[in-house]
Amino acid sequence: MPRRGLRRAPVVVVVGAALAVGGCQEGSPDPTSSASTSLPTTGRDVTRAEVMGLWSAGRSGSRLPVEVELGPDGGVSGSDGCNSFSGRRWSLDGDRVLLRGRQLTSLVGCSTVPGEWLARAASFRVEDGRLVALDRGGDTLGSLSRTGS
Repeated sequence: MPRRGLRRAPVVVVVGAALAVGGCQEGSPDPTSSASTSLPTTGRDVTRAEVMGLWSAGRSGSRLPVEVELGPDGGVSGSDGCNSFSGRRWSLDGDRVLLRGRQLTSLVGCSTVPGEWLARAASFRVEDGRLVALDRGGDTLGSLSRTGS
């Protein structure tokens, strides 16, 4: 006999395996594999102190802030405004912060994802006090400002 009046609670799935959110580019298992020195440079090397810490693009009405944290251990974590992520690593190469590895992410369904561009970032460059996200070809995807850390 069917039950009436029962409602199912929404289910949120968190992926516990390596999910290459930024790896949607066809033919490349690691979206950062070609992101190193082939990109144009600004001519000034950056230091770990300049890039380590929390960078944010703000909330803009989203569930989570759009932010990236470059940890002192080389870890990368943050949020695209809908889903949180971690698992990638960062290193310096001249004026670039290179991202490598695969990203672990939650899979919350959102109607809008203000920082969706973060999944396509292959590197960052510091420009006028901002952390500018770049794709594999060196095109600007978006930028973040340093927060209080």
